[in-house]
Amino acid sequence: MAYTAETFLAKIKPMIIKDMVDNQILASLTASQALIESGKGNSGLAVQCNNLFGIKGEYKGQSGLFWTTEYYNGKATRVRAKFRKYPSWKESISDHSHLFTSSKRYKNLVGCKDYALACKYVKEDGYATSPSYTNTLMDTINTHKLYLWDSEVIGKVIPIKQPPKLPTLKRGSKGEHVLAWQQYLWLNGFPPGLIDGKFGQLTEDAVKAFQFSRGLKVDGVIGPECWNNIGVA
Repeated sequence: MAYTAETFLAKIKPMIIKDMVDNQILASLTASQALIESGKGNSGLAVQCNNLFGIKGEYKGQSGLFWTTEYYNGKATRVRAKFRKYPSWKESISDHSHLFTSSKRYKNLVGCKDYALACKYVKEDGYATSPSYTNTLMDTINTHKLYLWDSEVIGKVIPIKQPPKLPTLKRGSKGEHVLAWQQYLWLNGFPPGLIDGKFGQLTEDAVKAFQFSRGLKVDGVIGPECWNNIGVA
């Protein structure tokens, strides 16, 4: 019987939550990659090799040959490649995180608490060649609310929710969206002073630091650019 997205995620969740605790790789990133790369656990690679992430090569001398699509200069090309074969999904998840924690190439993912940034990093680090990979990961995380898995490990997180209309927040603004942004800023290294739902000078300074780090217009105002940058808009 084929897995649905819901049944697949339910099966891998305990393993991925434990993996985040052990390896400091965001559960939302790991889960979204597993869902996408394995076709919800139904791909030939997942079924025959327990390989949920499309990792190439061998695992303890075990591998399988499969067709895959690679992108060269933006052009899709079908190639046959060797992929790692695992005893179970548990080893696949553990090996996926080991790839990130043991390589300088992926060091920016270890301890990252910003799932939008993690999705950006993993594409830039060369994990996948698809030009839309970051957006696909973000869509998957938001659709299945996988950021809530991260909060189970990190704790005390108010996920930023998409309101009917994205508000512009600036000094003097108040309310739950300001509070959510203050917690988001705090978790990602931009201390906003008091986390009290009141947009004051210290929160404005934190927003400016966030904007500068992301290459956005530095004006201290949370507008469409800021919302887009964290994958909510």
